[in-house]
Parts: sequence; C-alpha cells; structure tokens
Amino acid sequence: MTACLLWPLPEAARQLGGLSVRTVRRLIERGEIPMVRVGRRVTVPAEAVRAWVARGMSHAHNSHRAGRGAGNGGSSRCHTSARTVRSGGSASSTHVGRELDALLEPRTGRKQKL
Repeated sequence: MTACLLWPLPEAARQLGGLSVRTVRRLIERGEIPMVRVGRRVTVPAEAVRAWVARGMSHAHNSHRAGRGAGNGGSSRCHTSARTVRSGGSASSTHVGRELDALLEPRTGRKQKL
C-alpha cells in the first residue's frame, strides 16, 4: 500500500491531532500550510503537514531559549512594578469596593468633578 500524497482537509485536521477543518483552512489562508486544488476539491500535501509539525516542535527543556538564571548555578531576580498586597483575613465589602474603584480608575487625565 502506498502512502497518500494529498490529504483532504478533514484528514489533515485529524492528522494534526484532531484540529477543526476551519483551523486547517486558517493555516492555509495564512500561508503556513500549502494547498493543492484537484478540481474543486481542496487538499493538503501530506509532506507539508509533516514539515509544519516539525517546524513547530520544541524540546521539553530548551536551554538556549530559557532566560538568565534558568541554567546551572545562575540566579536572577524578578523585577516587577506591582505593589505588594497583603492576603488573608477578611476584607469588608467597602474595602474591596475601594480597591476595585482604584483599579478601574483611568490612569490618564484629570479627576472627574462630582
């Protein structure tokens, strides 16, 4: 038995781990996977699907992509501008409401007149 050269879209979707046919169409539209028309039927070269999967593969531990401190003996600090928020205890609904108002307040512009 010979392997199929071209897969119909449902078969390509199944071979890609059960993706939807719509997702396969999107991959074709973006040019990530080529398509071949046979009459009115849209098919995908099986080898192109295999190549697309191979291009997207990554190793479980990819040290050349990992940031500083991920390797042996390295250390780095996580710098963030977020403020420290106490957790635990019970917060009153008024306190929670004020915190939510502060988060939703526009960051630019002047304060609104009441």
